[in-house]
Amino acid sequence: MTSKDDLKALFMEHYDRMYLLARVMLHDDEESRDVVSDVFAQIAERMQTADQVPETDGIDLRPETAKSYLLTCVRNRCLKVIRAKQVRLRARKLLQLDDGIEMIPIEAQTDHLTEVLRCSEQTFTPQTLHVFRLRYQQRKKYTEIASELQISEVAVYKHLAQALKKIKQHFCQVTTL
Repeated sequence: MTSKDDLKALFMEHYDRMYLLARVMLHDDEESRDVVSDVFAQIAERMQTADQVPETDGIDLRPETAKSYLLTCVRNRCLKVIRAKQVRLRARKLLQLDDGIEMIPIEAQTDHLTEVLRCSEQTFTPQTLHVFRLRYQQRKKYTEIASELQISEVAVYKHLAQALKKIKQHFCQVTTL
């Protein structure tokens, strides 16, 4: 089956079932019509290629196999559309485009950082300050800090927990004033 008339007859005979399957999977009329049209466009292209290149296998669209072949093509195309939507959704979530989060200006970030450093220098013990700087300024791991200062990782954790608690207390007092 390679003629345009045969393809048109297939389209007329199987369109409703193909559209219904796409509609059930995608829940969208427009996308469902697009999927069915894309399937037929792809079949027409492959049939044309099969006519031009003899070693290329043509598509077997005999009446007894056409229905299952076409429905399988629609199902696969719908799954591809669904996967693409999921990827876009994950990317949007990662980029937080939907949350409307505004970026903090660099000047405000610098002011916040300066305030945190001032608070840490005034309220931390020397050891806690040293652990805090190694972790957040030099970005060292707990194990690296522990081995460098010859203390346990639990001690590193306790110093950092104490530091963060003091910073939170400081900023809670500042905002309530």
